[in-house]
Order: sequence, then structure tokens, then C-alpha cells
Amino acid sequence: MKILHGPANVGNQPWTLSRAERSLGHKSDVVQNYGTWIGYPADRTLGAYAKNSRWTRFVRKAFSLSIPMKYDVIHYYFGRTFSLWDDFGMALGRSPDEDRKALRDAVWAKRMGRRLMMTLQGCDVRIAEVSDDRNAVTMCRAGACSAYETCVASLDATRRAMISTVLPLMDRVFFLNPELGHMIPGPAEFLPYANVDVMNETMSLPDPGRRLRIVHAPSNGGIKGTPLVLAALERLKKHYDFELILVENTPHADAMKIYRSADLAIDQVLLGWYGGFSVEMMAMGKPVAVYIREEDRQFVPPRMWDELPFLRLDPRTLDDDLARILSRPETLVEAGLRSRRFVERWHDPLKIAKALAAIYQDPKAALVLGE
Repeated sequence: MKILHGPANVGNQPWTLSRAERSLGHKSDVVQNYGTWIGYPADRTLGAYAKNSRWTRFVRKAFSLSIPMKYDVIHYYFGRTFSLWDDFGMALGRSPDEDRKALRDAVWAKRMGRRLMMTLQGCDVRIAEVSDDRNAVTMCRAGACSAYETCVASLDATRRAMISTVLPLMDRVFFLNPELGHMIPGPAEFLPYANVDVMNETMSLPDPGRRLRIVHAPSNGGIKGTPLVLAALERLKKHYDFELILVENTPHADAMKIYRSADLAIDQVLLGWYGGFSVEMMAMGKPVAVYIREEDRQFVPPRMWDELPFLRLDPRTLDDDLARILSRPETLVEAGLRSRRFVERWHDPLKIAKALAAIYQDPKAALVLGE
């Protein structure tokens, strides 16, 4: 098969899946409209972010309309199509004409009989107002994520427009965070992260004989609850000896080097699920502390849920939860081993690529995970 992933490499999921698909014998490419400072790779980048030149528009339009002639399957990400130039100010839901332009490549590919997939990853489809209403703990409320007021005022409407215009064009829709299952009407399925080449990642287990080294990577502190984490650790440092490393505004390759030196990762305490950062850490054999929202478990395969290896945190009992972990550093090696076994079963991109290949061939096929 000839498979295209794009138009954004969010969280490195498209790239890692694409490389796994190539190892299975498929032609698989990642093409992005623009890159970001994080530095995730792509086979082709069609232009610089927000460089709204005549040439960039020509390149993007020409590529988007050529897609059905080059590929059998188009796997979209983050609620975007190749014709939705968000960095040029395009947005769904403002006018029928702008929506038609934004959907042009997907509509064309659909008419040409190509199979279309979408993976939704978080704030591309999360309705902040709904998250606030239904959850006791969420970053989607005033005082947590700095974007909350903007989401309620305008971005939620854009997300609803994406749900009603883009998703009906797709043959299958997947989401990486279980909470998103509450936001998406119609058939959609949970898909595990496949952002790390797990089997080629060397383990570097915690070292119980040294001062505990904790890593926290707040790509967005309001979303991850970073102020809560920092305040709790500040209160606990008089009782426990540890070093905290904050990884911020760091290119991905450099961040991975820092992660390998850690003994414990703290992911987030508001979001309700773990992120790609956790998968990276677990692949290295690191234990991860994180808040998991029990109310979303219906969207996760039961066996996967039962095997979750995390050291659980809750923002309402954060000091006690962290103290329990810090007081037992000798348990971190076994926790790291559990983490590694978990990602080998549930997050191996080769396994996920095989499961998706069956769906690419037959969009009505079942999604088989964990095998």
C-alpha cells in the first residue's frame, strides 16, 4: 500500500508509525505543511510556519491535489487536512466558502476512492466547556489552562465545526486520549500512542543507589498541572532528598538525552491520561507518576486498562501520593520494568502498524490491539 501521514507531525506519532509501515513493506511517507521548533522529522515539509507567500500557497495546493494520484490511504492528524492552512489563519466554521477550501483535498481524495483516516490527539477535538462540565478534575477550567477562556469563546466552535465537517469524510476515526471519546459522535476508537520505536529504545532503569532524579516536561504547564506539581515537591523537599529536572523549550532529540538520566517521571495531574512523554519514559524503563481519570475507562481495552503500570497521582491528594513514591525508592526498578513490559505490549509501533494496515485494506476490519 501507499500511505500518507500528515499534514502535521504531532507528538511524532505519524513518523514512528510511518517507519514501522515501511518495515512491513509499504510505501509510507510523512508530509507536513510546516515544521515546529520541537524538530520532529518528516519526509517533506511544504513550507515554513506562517510564511504566506504565493510560492508556498502554490506548493501546498499542488501537493494536496496530487495526493490521490500518489497514495491509497491518507491518514490525517489533529483534525486538519492538507488544505486547512491554520498557520495562515484558516479555520473551520466561519463561512461555507472557507470550509470548502479547507476540505478540498479530503473531498477530492474521497471522490477518487481513497481511504481516509483521522487520528485526534487532544485539543484538536476536546471541547473545553464539555470537559469542564463533566469532570471533577480537568485542566479545562478557569485558573488552570491559560487558553480556557479562548476555548470557550471561540475555539470550541471551531472544534465542533471540525467534528461536523471533517470527520464525516473519514472511513475511520481514532483518538489517543480516552476522554475524547465523550466528545466525538458516531463511531470512533481509542488508539494507543505509537510515538516511540520501543524495541530499539535501550533500557536505562532507575538507580536506587543515588540521589533520586525526577524529570517533568511541561510542554504546557497549565495543561499538565505543573504549578501543583512544583508546589507539592517544594513542600516535600524538607523530608525527601531528590533532584528535579524541568525540561522546557527543548528540541526533542536533546530532551530524550535528559530523560535517560532520570529515575522517575512525573507526567501530568489534570489531563486524566498519560501522554507521549510517558511512553518515551516507559520505553526506557522509567516509572511514571500520573493522574488517570477512572471515568474514561470505557474507551480503553479492558486488558490494557488492567495492566496500566503507573504510580497514580491525584491533584486532590498530591502531597500524600508523591510522598508515598518518594519514601520507597527501592520499588522504582520493578516499576520501571513493569513500564517497559507495558509499552512492549501496547505501544510497539510495529504491532500498531500491523493493526492499522488491516484497516487500511478493509475499513470495516476490527482494530486488534495488544497482540
